[in-house]
Amino acid sequence: MRKNVLKTVLLALLAVVGLASCGGSSSSSSNGQNNAEYDALRPTLLGGVYFYRGYGGVQAVDSHIKSGGVEQIEGYKQLFINPYEEETASNVTGMLRKDWSVTNADELKAQLEKLKTQESEHKAWDLARAVNISWAGLRVGYLTQAEVEAYQKELLALAQAKYPDWTAYFNDFLAGRTAWDPNDEYGGKAELESVVKDILESPVSIYKVIPLK
Repeated sequence: MRKNVLKTVLLALLAVVGLASCGGSSSSSSNGQNNAEYDALRPTLLGGVYFYRGYGGVQAVDSHIKSGGVEQIEGYKQLFINPYEEETASNVTGMLRKDWSVTNADELKAQLEKLKTQESEHKAWDLARAVNISWAGLRVGYLTQAEVEAYQKELLALAQAKYPDWTAYFNDFLAGRTAWDPNDEYGGKAELESVVKDILESPVSIYKVIPLK
């Protein structure tokens, strides 16, 4: 989950945007644009703890975007939408097989449906993982991007109905992580807790910009 070409891609994009952004705009149209961009990111932000972890944390992502000279929201769209794009297919296939016993599209779709619909004491734990593996499914061809986006919008509606804000959501995510593996036999609990702390407290966290609803 590196996206090493981000800087080059976004600098080229910035040049294009710069040519097209000389005209003025009203505050209402600007707010409408912001809302549309927030809506584009909200579904994938349900699983953002995994993407922040993969890219080295909140500060690392912020520094990476700034070094590319690109606007914050655009940078996050490049990094958090289709985050496994540059990961090797064999690595992603191996992860799905090892961690989820998923080896084909039908098995992935069944697992995603289960995560979406099953009764759960800590639903955020299901929703975050579902977003993560749906993007993994796109990388290995088990899902189309349209399928991923439609599915994640359904997850977002569930999260917005259940949680008032990101703090409640991620606290429940961590509670779910603890319930799933109380003794941290799988490993990585402390790392996820650290990332969630930064998500909720760091002033450069994207979650300080885009509310859950």
